Amino acid sequence: MSKITFFPLGNADSSLIELSNGKVIQIDYADMRDPNDKNDKRIDLKKELNSRVKKDTFDVVCFTHLDNDHIKGSSEYFHLLHAKKYQTEGRKKIAEMWVPASAILEDECEEEDRIIQAEARYRFKEGKGIKVFSRPKKLKDWCKNNGVDFEARRHLIVDAGTVINTFSLTKDGVEFFAQSPFVSHIDGKEIDRNASAITLHLTFNNSKKTEVVFGADITWDVWRDIILVTKNKGNQTRLEWDIFHISHHCSYTALSEEKGKTKTEPDEEIKWMFEEQGRKGGCIVSPSKPIPSGYDDTQPPHKQAANYYSDVVDELEGEFKVTMEHPNENTPKPMVFNILANGGFELEKAVASASVFIGAKEPPRAG
Repeated sequence: MSKITFFPLGNADSSLIELSNGKVIQIDYADMRDPNDKNDKRIDLKKELNSRVKKDTFDVVCFTHLDNDHIKGSSEYFHLLHAKKYQTEGRKKIAEMWVPASAILEDECEEEDRIIQAEARYRFKEGKGIKVFSRPKKLKDWCKNNGVDFEARRHLIVDAGTVINTFSLTKDGVEFFAQSPFVSHIDGKEIDRNASAITLHLTFNNSKKTEVVFGADITWDVWRDIILVTKNKGNQTRLEWDIFHISHHCSYTALSEEKGKTKTEPDEEIKWMFEEQGRKGGCIVSPSKPIPSGYDDTQPPHKQAANYYSDVVDELEGEFKVTMEHPNENTPKPMVFNILANGGFELEKAVASASVFIGAKEPPRAG
């Protein structure tokens, strides 16, 4: 049985996908916990991952973008190829690294983002162990300026709107579809990490499917681009979902330009994606701090956005889950979804002594 785990890290992203054939995929790594603060309720990510991943290599590690809340501590946890100082004993290796093209192209990286960028550039120059998402003209220019044969690297590049050939439904029981970034999110403008981040649609199983969306930190206008292009290509099934990892820690900016007084009213295309493409019993996951009680918070999570997501899952007879509220705010624990062979999922109930199952969701569509 394949499973997906979302970790409680505050307003930060780290998700582990364990496939039934033993392969493991990490989507972002942000070890945000302060070990010197006894009141910090965020989990020890290194400890949690090591308890789940016993082998020494992740089959894929995807950095959706280079913001700190998606990469913090990664240079201490992973074995990196570009410098021996990152190859000490006990580090987990990365068979294949996934990054957006913007991670190669940025020119102002200074801290941990600089280290991850150096690793991505090294692998891309070597021509192995990496996939780069999108092929903007800026990437071709970078190759030319750095003595890299772009044409010889084409097999390493993933275009939006395509299936990623690292995995397959036949061999692995899962298919990864790249939703973004588009070339237009990078070329002709200053690079915006959120806008040029990797978003993914996963399909588990061959017949009765379970579908999952990873939304990174993209904003509503990027979602609208994705939806319009997906519709135009006749790929609407790539926006269906049973589990939706929402964008930017429950910020209203992933839904609309306007926050709203008590509820964010989404852009019409985004409304269609959530309300028409969600399956009955679907679950929306917010990788965030607890939802505030009031409506005046500047930073996410925003209660207005949470109110909209809650209304969506109410119609689907599903659930809205927040990583730092699972199973409660006092003792948040990893949120584990088991992907069922006959479609749908089971959410493990997090308890101190054992794991039991709640919320088995079958895949028939709402409406």
